[in-house]
Amino acid sequence: MELTQVRYFLALCRTLNFSRAAQDCNVTQPAFSRAIQRLEEELGGALIFRERTLSRLTELGREMQPHFETMQEAAETARALAATRHKAVARPLRIGLGPGIPAAPITGAMAEILRVLPGTDIHFTEAPPGTLVDNMLADGLDCAFLPENAPLPERLNRWPVFTDKAVLICQETHRLAQRNQCRLADLEDETLLLGDECGDFADRLASMAQTPLRTRRIRASAAQMQELVRAGLGLMLLSNRATIAPPLAARAFVDPMLERRILLTAVAGRPLNQAAAGFIRLCRAQAFD
Repeated sequence: MELTQVRYFLALCRTLNFSRAAQDCNVTQPAFSRAIQRLEEELGGALIFRERTLSRLTELGREMQPHFETMQEAAETARALAATRHKAVARPLRIGLGPGIPAAPITGAMAEILRVLPGTDIHFTEAPPGTLVDNMLADGLDCAFLPENAPLPERLNRWPVFTDKAVLICQETHRLAQRNQCRLADLEDETLLLGDECGDFADRLASMAQTPLRTRRIRASAAQMQELVRAGLGLMLLSNRATIAPPLAARAFVDPMLERRILLTAVAGRPLNQAAAGFIRLCRAQAFD
């Protein structure tokens, strides 16, 4: 399929009228209708019911609309980024990461920004959700990735971008490293390290345990916590999307299943530079589970 067909279909979604949609797209109605027909042939089904005075989307049309909107948004982002590539002005991209939220899932979007806008300066800030929200409202950050359960003011736009799950981190020689999956019952007689900068997986698990777990709270970064695990001081829970430093082992934690949905947030209506606006659009277009 072609982006022109996508643009025509989205215009038809807005107007539900072939004549008006063709006019909006600056094309004759016969050419417009042929493009929609070819798109339907490629997709293997009708996208719209054609009626005398008003048309309406079929079930297939309703299912395809958000996917086509994402395609068009990604294409517009690419064109806008390419149009400003020749400018050598540095463009700061200021990204906030909530506790335990790794940067790995968004590296593809960052790489695209740096490829198209090589003058972009990227700045990361890792902090609790409240601090990141305050920084965004004060124009100290362009956007932030926060857990869905974080308290967010109405002024923030929010878009789900990925879901992460807890994995158990232990020494590669630890008995639990020999298993493919781990459970709450496996932590008997083990020490679980609790860290505010590692997300809330461990705290949630400790609150679920009927028999109190042996825990040790550590004020340290996720990387420092991994050093403590490597030294044999305990086990920890991290996002399955985090980078685990060898020689540690990461095993899926399945009982209970600990998940959290991560939102991309930004101040509604605030103008952003080309790098920040492009980054947000790319992340939204590449959102995955």
